[in-house]
Amino acid sequence: MSRQRTPRRADLSQHFLRSRSLAASLIAQAPVTRSDLVVEVGSGRGILTRELARRCRAVVAVEFDGALAEALRARFRTDSRITIVGSDFLRFRLPDVPYKVLGNIPFNRTAAIVRRLVRADPPPRDAWLVVQREAAERFAGRPCARETQSSLLLKPWWQIEIARRFRRTDFDPPPSVDAVALWLARRTRPLVDRSQAADYRRFIRSCFGRDGRSIRRCLRSEFTRTQISRLGRDLRFDPSGPSRDLTFDQWLALFRFRKLTRS
Repeated sequence: MSRQRTPRRADLSQHFLRSRSLAASLIAQAPVTRSDLVVEVGSGRGILTRELARRCRAVVAVEFDGALAEALRARFRTDSRITIVGSDFLRFRLPDVPYKVLGNIPFNRTAAIVRRLVRADPPPRDAWLVVQREAAERFAGRPCARETQSSLLLKPWWQIEIARRFRRTDFDPPPSVDAVALWLARRTRPLVDRSQAADYRRFIRSCFGRDGRSIRRCLRSEFTRTQISRLGRDLRFDPSGPSRDLTFDQWLALFRFRKLTRS
């Protein structure tokens, strides 16, 4: 088996996993079964590709770097379970049958890749991505249960968690930032109906992220002072506190109350 080291392209923010045992451990932890079709984003040198093929029905490995894609084709030319696609994932046509996504993705394209996945039609059942820790926290909600606008915009349709942490020395070359595995699992029963999705997003963007403002000030364009006081009692938050202290469940309850009062 060829073990050539294809040169790394710095412009693609490539950080390859060093260890086959680490790759095997990561795939064993991922939500992948033998009946799954898996799209791998950023296959790199193929260390995850090989382990995926051992655990799922088929792998479509998407690699933007042309030299790496050619090396992958040569490496896996006899394995019928693996299809290598030389393409920018953001332009790649996703399957129209059930699928999952996994990958050690370029850190500088994390936001664009996540956005592509959650807006896809159909979206994946699960996405398991190795990303920069700070980016993962934006999507999952920061430590101490504090939500971000990004996490609030996703959580009605996705369960999101940081599933694993890595050492910088797990990668070649070691990144200058910490990396984690981010797991996005599509909810079988969304918490906000599709017909209300645009209204929910407008509500969150209108009310969240106003630095330094109290919950009362952030909500006063949507509710009366009396309503805000009542909601504070019922949902157990202090209207004078910062909006970042509200949990996802509280934001969801606020949105549902708003819908009731306007129906």
